[in-house]
Amino acid sequence: MSHALVSNGCLMDATRQKLIETAGQLFSRDGFESTTVREICQHAGTNVASIHYHFGDKERLYIEAVKHAHCHQPPSPQPWAEGATPPQKLAAIIHQMMTVMLDAETPSWHTELMMRELARPTSACEALVREFIDPLFAQLLCVVTELLPPSVPLVERQGLAFSVVAQCLLYRYHRPIGRLLVGENHFQQLTTIEESARRITEFSLGGLQSVATREGAVASKPGESS
Repeated sequence: MSHALVSNGCLMDATRQKLIETAGQLFSRDGFESTTVREICQHAGTNVASIHYHFGDKERLYIEAVKHAHCHQPPSPQPWAEGATPPQKLAAIIHQMMTVMLDAETPSWHTELMMRELARPTSACEALVREFIDPLFAQLLCVVTELLPPSVPLVERQGLAFSVVAQCLLYRYHRPIGRLLVGENHFQQLTTIEESARRITEFSLGGLQSVATREGAVASKPGESS
């Protein structure tokens, strides 16, 4: 039996991989409702039974296609080097995210399918958050917490972590707008992994330091609660 290396890092039957790739392209173009099982199988060169065998139904195939589109090699939480400081941890997380966002090998249908899913979330979005995004966000939130005084409320720390993620997502989902805003030449210079990661890290650390300074000033005033 032939195999292919896929999103979860495991060896997978090549037919299953072909179905995910084919279905993903059709879902991104026509949407979930308009794409039929028969159409997917026709384009993939398989029979209808193969979808039931590998996924159970069209909905589960859609979920797997969305997960694959999110990141065909999904990152896992960073193992920290011994003695790593909070700024170094934040830099590592951002670099990891930008490596995914600026992956030159990502097919266009990945972004198109994700945009569809974000516009009208389904159960695929829930699976994506639960399996991939939540563990990474939890790690980012821990690092943000390390960079701030204990007086900063949880909801504020979550919002600051959102701000870090939002900067990274911009590079993946707003590429056409970016090209129009600054021109192709400048856009290419702005979207190297190393430079974009450095820029986002410096900006984020500056913002977090500002919050930490503000909280420290408030805490130092007698009679005021933090």
